[in-house]
Amino acid sequence: MASILVGITGGIAAYKAPGVIRRLREAGNEVRVVATEAAFRFIPEETLSIAAGGGVHTDVTWWEISGRVEHVSLARWADLVLVAPATADSMARAAIGLGDDLLSATILAGAKRVLWAPAMNPEMWSSPATVRNVETLKNWGHSFVGPEEGLMASADEQPGLGRLADETEIVAAVEEIIAS
Repeated sequence: MASILVGITGGIAAYKAPGVIRRLREAGNEVRVVATEAAFRFIPEETLSIAAGGGVHTDVTWWEISGRVEHVSLARWADLVLVAPATADSMARAAIGLGDDLLSATILAGAKRVLWAPAMNPEMWSSPATVRNVETLKNWGHSFVGPEEGLMASADEQPGLGRLADETEIVAAVEEIIAS
């Protein structure tokens, strides 16, 4: 059993997060969730809370009444931080060391291992800035699962590389990292 912090960012693929959370819990992992404010534009906090079996950590909960600094507590608690979906913005923030939201601050505060599951349109995925940020994160020892080729959420988008990896692939990547 591992302690997994699932970070959910503001992309349309956030609607798939409860399925990933459920599968991780079914595999016997202890799961906590941190969501960015942008994530709540795509999925309700209540849905994430139900999937996680507990409250969702947010920028609002950043400082706990207990006096603990939440981003440091979460970084120390987690065996792995899984960011799914990971937007281009969330990866860029991590790659340049920003820590002004709870998720990026938790990663910056010394998260042991980080697994990114990118989801964005093909142009964003192939952007030189995103390519550079992914390479930076890989050089720091972060791992990636996906993205996959396929249909995008928007009917206006052409199929391409950028779709969130399948739930089973994400869970398999988590299990592989935890086992190593």
